[in-house]
Amino acid sequence: MTDGEIRDGISWLPDVWLSHSLNVTFARGVDPEGLVVRLGAASGTPFGHITSAEAASMTGSEGYARVARFGECGGWSFALEPIAPSAGWWGRPGLSAGGVEVLHLTPKAHQPPPEVWYYRDGVTVDRFRIGEIPDEGLEFLAPAFEEAGIVDDPLMSDQPEDFDEVRATLKVLEEHFGLSLPRRAVIEGRLPTVVTATRLPDNLGE
Repeated sequence: MTDGEIRDGISWLPDVWLSHSLNVTFARGVDPEGLVVRLGAASGTPFGHITSAEAASMTGSEGYARVARFGECGGWSFALEPIAPSAGWWGRPGLSAGGVEVLHLTPKAHQPPPEVWYYRDGVTVDRFRIGEIPDEGLEFLAPAFEEAGIVDDPLMSDQPEDFDEVRATLKVLEEHFGLSLPRRAVIEGRLPTVVTATRLPDNLGE
């Protein structure tokens, strides 16, 4: 498990998020081992500590359709699943059963735009595409998104052409929820790892 005191936020994720097709799931109210079980892992001891590159190379091979590196940072458990769609995507309210709070960030590298899913206490609160201002269950975030310069209609934006809406979105989530990941450990370090799926899914979110 990573040192929970190493807090680098998450607004650096765009540096590696799309290039690694890295699905990130945060959970509060369940420990890291419990989170990966909810994502599909068999309970028990992880098979080892591996790097991000090793996890990506394993994903999609026989018996390792999906793997997750995991840990804890800033009071949130986290799981990092490269390439293959995670079970955290596409409406999985069971991830948050029992009073757990879950945020799932998926870059959707092969089918953009990236999305954020938010679950709480067994309910899918809402999801939104990055670059849009969330409404309905996440409307409480709208003022922060507007202050960050994100608008639903790009023609209405007064931001420069190189404005990074992905980074701005993640910064809002970082500040509101207190999300953080240990950057060096995620990119270069070795983290405990489990298999979260042994076959490719037939349906989104399996």
